[in-house]
Amino acid sequence: MGLDDFLEKTGKKETPFEVKEKISQPTKLIKVDEDIHKDLKIYSARTGKNIKETAEQAIREFLERNK
Repeated sequence: MGLDDFLEKTGKKETPFEVKEKISQPTKLIKVDEDIHKDLKIYSARTGKNIKETAEQAIREFLERNK
């Protein structure tokens, strides 16, 4: 079943791939020191959050304190 068949059979105008692209938000990569990355992994494991969420929260808090 090709994409054209999928579109005809389901009646949808978008493929599952197009929907996924719209949901994701653009992100920028940053490089961090190995020691910081290790600490992030440990903290994330303890709190149950992923590393991205933990790093974003830490950066937001830092920026708020230092405006």
